[in-house]
Amino acid sequence: MKPIDQRADLQRYYQDRGVVGTYMRRRTGQPLNGVLHRSQVRFLNRVLATRQPHTVLEIACGPGRLTAEVNGVRLGIAVDASPTMLETAMQRLNGSSSRWWFVRTDAFVLPFRSESFDAVYSLRFLRHFQPPDRQRLYAEIRRVLRPGGLFMVDAINREVSLPFRLKRGVERYDIYDVLYRRDEVEAELGAAGFDVVAVESIIKHPGVQRRLNRLRLVKLGRIASALIGSLEYIPGSNPADWMLLCDKRP
Repeated sequence: MKPIDQRADLQRYYQDRGVVGTYMRRRTGQPLNGVLHRSQVRFLNRVLATRQPHTVLEIACGPGRLTAEVNGVRLGIAVDASPTMLETAMQRLNGSSSRWWFVRTDAFVLPFRSESFDAVYSLRFLRHFQPPDRQRLYAEIRRVLRPGGLFMVDAINREVSLPFRLKRGVERYDIYDVLYRRDEVEAELGAAGFDVVAVESIIKHPGVQRRLNRLRLVKLGRIASALIGSLEYIPGSNPADWMLLCDKRP
């Protein structure tokens, strides 16, 4: 089956209650994914603490995987096309001190005035689309960002991920992901009107860390998490993922 890469099909996929119900476990439950998740949260929190934007937009918030752990947001709006995802996110944020509002909408046509936000971030979303749709999303993000506003996004390293996916079996991936070289993703963001000002590697030693992830199969998940996480403090030259911080170009 061809991986899903069309807007309507993706919306239907993420409205399925089975997908919503297992999302958090799949993204944070196993050691490797847990380290990836925590690294992404740290990146977002560090940038937000440094830049201190007043208004923040999260695009495709899903069940609030990131929303619930982002700190210091004074006024945040989280959007998603799936009502089931938004319902779960609101439940997770119940009682949170952060000021988040949740809006069901299509990210391709955001219901906000131009230059409404100081910061926008979106993870595990733009990469699911083919180039023309990614360009439309970039244009909409630029539209709602104020001059000099910041944009944060993730990207997958093709050199690391493609051999792994081919070995594992590409048919196991329901959703399309664009895979990049680092220069390719930076060039794409530049062409879309963003200046890349910082790039952080995540899962810095993917070969070793994936092998350590198998320890969960013999009920050693906590040890696996500790070992995988400790390797993130050792510099590596070929990570599995990147987080990118961009400024909106005038």
